Amino acid sequence: MKRISRPVVAQLTAAFVAMSVGMAVYLFDRQPDGVYLMASWMSLGDQSHSIFGPLGNYLPTFSHIYVFILLTAALAASSLRSALVVCAFWLVIDIAFELGQISFVANKLSELVPSWFSGIPILENTSNYFLSGTFDVLDILSITAGAIAAYLTIYFRIRRTSQDD
Repeated sequence: MKRISRPVVAQLTAAFVAMSVGMAVYLFDRQPDGVYLMASWMSLGDQSHSIFGPLGNYLPTFSHIYVFILLTAALAASSLRSALVVCAFWLVIDIAFELGQISFVANKLSELVPSWFSGIPILENTSNYFLSGTFDVLDILSITAGAIAAYLTIYFRIRRTSQDD
């Protein structure tokens, strides 16, 4: 069995920390009725104050892409070229989901969602994701910053791995 290198463990740890920060935003600063799969008993925040402040609006979009890239790259990116492909893939996906929240796009997308999605957990909320979401240019900047940060994390992991060899 192949042993996982220290730089890969560091990359996975960075992904776990970023995922924890993103989850903390949902637990402490978001109301459960606005977060899919979050029961009301899971919310630890209240309406009177925000732990993360305005930054809490963009930390989830940053951490989502950062985590997805780091996890995918830990499995599939052993070179900078493959890391770039992974980053570009998730960047396109995340920006497409953000653009899908523009009202005229969301209305069209919700019409295209198949009716059988309603019987499948996770997929059942597809239309609501687009119709209830709010497009924000700053989310696109946050997504882009997350992709760049992930690429740099992978870049330093690959450099360190090649130095260790």
